[in-house]
Amino acid sequence: MSRIGTSVVPTAAALLLASLIVTALPTSAPAQGLQGRTRIVLRGGYDTTRDAGGVGGAVRIPVGGAFEVIPSGDYYFVNRGDAWQANLDGAIRFGGRQLFYVGTGVAVLGRSVNGFSNTDVGWNLFAGLAVETPGGRFGLLVEPRYTLR
Repeated sequence: MSRIGTSVVPTAAALLLASLIVTALPTSAPAQGLQGRTRIVLRGGYDTTRDAGGVGGAVRIPVGGAFEVIPSGDYYFVNRGDAWQANLDGAIRFGGRQLFYVGTGVAVLGRSVNGFSNTDVGWNLFAGLAVETPGGRFGLLVEPRYTLR
């Protein structure tokens, strides 16, 4: 793992190819779509830096207008040891139905192998597309993500 400020590395909490959105709190206005309610997100992806698949989750919390706060975490299935990433991000939705979004935030990345551990801090940059089923209970996210560290 690189040290803070020494390199720019694409990572996936990096390429989250597809995520399943599960509604955490129902809304009283079904026509709202993805906006206006807190959602729990289950996700899977591939980290190109670690060369490993991963699973994780997030909570997408609308805080006003098109802005969301998104705490999340991921665990990666590396060959040896453990690897994880915790994030605190913010995103802005845009477009006619607010299907597109861009965001940024802080990442804490951890790795441990044979009793030795390393923790780095990084900065997330991401963009995505989010669509929902007509009933609004499930959806799909496609989100490329890069972590600078």
